[in-house]
Amino acid sequence: MPFSSCKDSVALYLRKSRMDPESESIDETLSRHEGTLLKLADTMGLNICKIYKEVVSGDGLFTRPQMLQLLQDVENDRYCAVLCMEIDRLGRSSQKDGGIILETLKEHNVYIITQNRTYNLNDELDEQSVEMQSFIARQELRAIRRRLRKGVEKTVEQGFFVAPPPYGYRRTYINKRPTLEIYEEEAQIIRMVFDMYVNQGFGSQTIADELNRMGFIPRSGGLFSRSTVQFYLQNPAYTGKIVWNRHRRIKKKSLTDKTKEIKNPESDWIKAEGMHPAIISAELFNSAQQIRLSRAHPPALARTLQNPLAGLIYCKNCGSAMVRRKIKDQPRLLCPKNACTKSINSLYVEECVKNAVSALLSQFAPSVPSLPDSTEAVKDRLYILQRQLTQTQAQKSRLYDLLERGIYDEREFLERSSTVAKRIDCIRADIEKKRRWLEGFRYECESTEPMNQCFLRLYGSLTAAEKNTLYKCLIKRIVYSRGTNQKKNEFNLDIEWKEGI
Repeated sequence: MPFSSCKDSVALYLRKSRMDPESESIDETLSRHEGTLLKLADTMGLNICKIYKEVVSGDGLFTRPQMLQLLQDVENDRYCAVLCMEIDRLGRSSQKDGGIILETLKEHNVYIITQNRTYNLNDELDEQSVEMQSFIARQELRAIRRRLRKGVEKTVEQGFFVAPPPYGYRRTYINKRPTLEIYEEEAQIIRMVFDMYVNQGFGSQTIADELNRMGFIPRSGGLFSRSTVQFYLQNPAYTGKIVWNRHRRIKKKSLTDKTKEIKNPESDWIKAEGMHPAIISAELFNSAQQIRLSRAHPPALARTLQNPLAGLIYCKNCGSAMVRRKIKDQPRLLCPKNACTKSINSLYVEECVKNAVSALLSQFAPSVPSLPDSTEAVKDRLYILQRQLTQTQAQKSRLYDLLERGIYDEREFLERSSTVAKRIDCIRADIEKKRRWLEGFRYECESTEPMNQCFLRLYGSLTAAEKNTLYKCLIKRIVYSRGTNQKKNEFNLDIEWKEGI
């Protein structure tokens, strides 16, 4: 028995596969597998310390929280072996994910136990066997995906609707294949939206407000929003057509990443006449698109922070966070709820906040560091960057081992090596920037210049993001209000400072 001379703690990992019966739920499959493996563990005399049940769907490593937890526990040397049904239950979605799992188990001398065999990844023959099985499993998965994709594409080309039913429709079937039928209670709202937008000249926010005022509720509950109305206006399904493969999703590359959606080129789209009835005419839909494209809409998410007061300033009337929008080339702060509070030029508000901070800092002696919290934040960030640099450099060194062992081919190795090298350069540049900032801040603190004068002198050179960080070190919350009778540049601010300020 290979475990008698080492830690006798074993982890049991359960995960449903596409090879399992579709008639079974995830819980039923995992329960059946658990019983089988516990009997095996009893026969082999294994000490099962923890059972990891993967109950969420997802092929990528970073969409499987139980596997991530297992790998973390393996790195903490909690187990001598992992017990699973087959090798491919550990992962067969990509070469990269499989490499991470197997390398982690190998580095910590963790065996893999299946119903048929026990594998020692530090044994060359066992390692080759596991890699071969993983390769075959990945090829099978790709073949399954290709068949599923081809089946879905053929179904779409024949006019059947495989996506979730949009607002205004319900699911129905023709010869067991999915399509849509009109749900009149919701369809009347879709017709109303297009009529108000095209024939009455209303904007998306005005339409959303009107629907909410009339007491209609979207499927998700809550209130209609501008983005919801825009989604309706752009959906060709309401004309009886189907457009498939407009977007593709990019899987997570790390635990903190969000799944990204990227628009495919129009040449890759699949367009078909749907089997479902139309709610609106093609002419009305096309008119809506012309109007929509002719109107300017601000970007949904800027790449860099533009609002120095983001996350700090709130509407007094409704409590909503104020947003910054550019209207006629003028940056304005406004409440996201329509007609709640009068908007204001954001530069007026920022100037008022800047003067309030300057007045606060004038109360401190020059020898007292002006922004101690901000230096601590930069020091914390510097520590994190240095750890990231060490981890990334270690990751780069592992690439050579993965290339040598054949997990990466030369092309993939060069691509990943280039990406890691760029990441290292960016981290080093950020570290140097933070160090220079600390040195400059230390010089400012040692000078006898009054703190408020130092603040005002440096303020103009700060980016919006840096101003925002500075304000958040001092300010807890800003409440904004503006009366209907107040003049162009008149408004009220109630600034709540952080404790100890």
